[in-house]
Amino acid sequence: MSRQPISHDQPQPDERPVVQLGVVIPAGPRDDVVDTVSSVLHYTDSSRVVVVVNDTGGPLDLGDDPTVHVVAPPKRARGVDGALWVKIASGYVALTDRCRPRVVLRMDGDALMLGHGLADESERRFAAEPTVGMLGAHRRGPDGALRDFGPAARHLASEVGWRGLRKPLLRARLRALQRQAGDGYEPGQHALGGAYIHSGSAVDEMLRHGMLHNAVFARSGLSEDHIMGLLTCAAGFEIGDFSGPGDPMAIKWRGIPWSPAELLERGALVTHSVRSWEDLDEPEIRRQFRERRCA
Repeated sequence: MSRQPISHDQPQPDERPVVQLGVVIPAGPRDDVVDTVSSVLHYTDSSRVVVVVNDTGGPLDLGDDPTVHVVAPPKRARGVDGALWVKIASGYVALTDRCRPRVVLRMDGDALMLGHGLADESERRFAAEPTVGMLGAHRRGPDGALRDFGPAARHLASEVGWRGLRKPLLRARLRALQRQAGDGYEPGQHALGGAYIHSGSAVDEMLRHGMLHNAVFARSGLSEDHIMGLLTCAAGFEIGDFSGPGDPMAIKWRGIPWSPAELLERGALVTHSVRSWEDLDEPEIRRQFRERRCA
């Protein structure tokens, strides 16, 4: 048997630039993503890369800032739940193809950045707790109320149980990830979608294990944040709270937690969802935050 020649090639240096912050935004047809991106650019410096996954159904003009990139969503990844996770994962891959971010913020098109320093605060937290790889509205909400993982746990149990046999590849992948996550994973735990933060280390580990290339999740009825929580734990990291009382994030599933003026007074640095607050609609909420940016 002939032997393969020994290669003396040296490993090629990683020429991707290191940036402090990477941002991934999936944009749908209802999203004022121009305003959302504008908030990110205003409150961050040039050590950033922003990737917008354009699922609006048409072209998207976000200006000529060289740190902003618009990419197409993967084919057959239309819709929400697992399909939304596939779009977000493709954004993570597009981001890390372009740079090596120390922190990754994933935010919806109806989230807004409200102040300076989110990446700095995140880096300090990850440095203090290196086992934590994901931050957001985890066990507590902005008002301090406990979040319930029960619905997500029940849906996961259905997809890995006998009902999941209708989608055998998906079922097998989810079961393998649960085993990999181990006893430290509470079924269904996650940081609420809308806005959450990953450490660069956690993203690197998910990429190293091929976790962000799971197109099979497009068939899942799990929400994208449920899937991302499972993947984070399967990659060997914990999820931490960053959206409780006094924290930098103020994240709810529907609506913003307080009025725009109170959110700014409390020092929130990012919020979701600006679609509503009491009798205020999205255009008015965005107008109030935009006035603060332009002041």
